[in-house]
Amino acid sequence: MNETTGFLQSTIDLIGKGGIIMIPICLCSIIALAIIIERLIFFKNSSVNMDAFYKSIQDFLHKGNVEKALIHCSQFPNPLAKIIQAGLTEQNLPRWKMEEKLSLAGQEELINYGKNIRGLEVIATISPLMGLLGTVIGMVQAFNKVAQYQGQVDPSLLAGGIWEALLTTAAGLAVAIPTVVMLHYFERKIETISFQMSKYGQLFIHFLDHQTQSNESGKHHSINLAPEIVSSKI
Repeated sequence: MNETTGFLQSTIDLIGKGGIIMIPICLCSIIALAIIIERLIFFKNSSVNMDAFYKSIQDFLHKGNVEKALIHCSQFPNPLAKIIQAGLTEQNLPRWKMEEKLSLAGQEELINYGKNIRGLEVIATISPLMGLLGTVIGMVQAFNKVAQYQGQVDPSLLAGGIWEALLTTAAGLAVAIPTVVMLHYFERKIETISFQMSKYGQLFIHFLDHQTQSNESGKHHSINLAPEIVSSKI
């Protein structure tokens, strides 16, 4: 308990020595941490094996159980489920309209996945800049004291002022580096999900086309058999 208290106290002391610029840097770190935790939870809750999910939807549709397929999509909320739901509710649309509808559904899902990611980009950019600004301000203050005393300053005091000024740069980099790492992680996840949505969306359209063609060929086949049956009776 004492070690934890001592660590917190030393951290607060460092923040105080860094000056007023440490306040926005600390705020950026809190916001970035909140976004990262929220996005990690979101990605975890919406993760699904898309290949297995798509095969289960195919099995339902092969048996003609469209309602069960829709229920299955609602039970496992994920980006592919939203696309399939959009397609199943409008099966009779022309192919180009179907592709447009699925594309819009996919874009809406990608927007949900990219929520708050822009905030991480901003924090990763401005944190080191604010740290550099704090260092510049601290250096200016340190050398201003040297000018006031006409160079008659203890070198240790000058070094201490420079050390405190560099704290903001260190703090800015400490916030920016993990933020950039998590930003690239989330962007890579979104790219993978976007590819999978495009892939299975096209497979779903081809599957519906195949089913439509099979149904039409079955109807034509039954119509062609009718004259033969009539002629045989005559």
